[in-house]
Amino acid sequence: MEIKCDYCGKIFNSKCGKIHFERSKRHYCSRQCLYDSCVTHGLASRIRNGGKQDERYQLWCQAKKRARIKNRYFNLKIEDIPEIPKLCPILGIEIIIGIGKLSDNSPSIDRIDNKLGYIKKNIRIISYRANRIKGNTTIEEIKKILKDMEG
Repeated sequence: MEIKCDYCGKIFNSKCGKIHFERSKRHYCSRQCLYDSCVTHGLASRIRNGGKQDERYQLWCQAKKRARIKNRYFNLKIEDIPEIPKLCPILGIEIIIGIGKLSDNSPSIDRIDNKLGYIKKNIRIISYRANRIKGNTTIEEIKKILKDMEG
């Protein structure tokens, strides 16, 4: 039986039943087609990049996932993610890339205006600590905390 792949259009001969082939086709062919589509930017491939993904690609993927979960507008391309600075523009601490786990010094995408989504003119790279502190606090809340800390 000949079946056409939904992803790439290749024709496969199936010696098994149609249901079995539909399941196995998606496990084999979709992976290959998705891998081939990643070659266009080359950032997702761990093979091409010495065993790790490009950091800007990881930030893009995380932002895309957060936008989907929180129902935020997202129109970024990987090229729209700015270069990761050596120092956090807010706290002045060193930004450390690729230590294997999330830390205060990890790079993070910040939405400058929290009311807007992930769009090119509304993002910057800051430290994860600065992004957590910023969170969804207001200026009034920060003033109160500062007043309390100053005693």
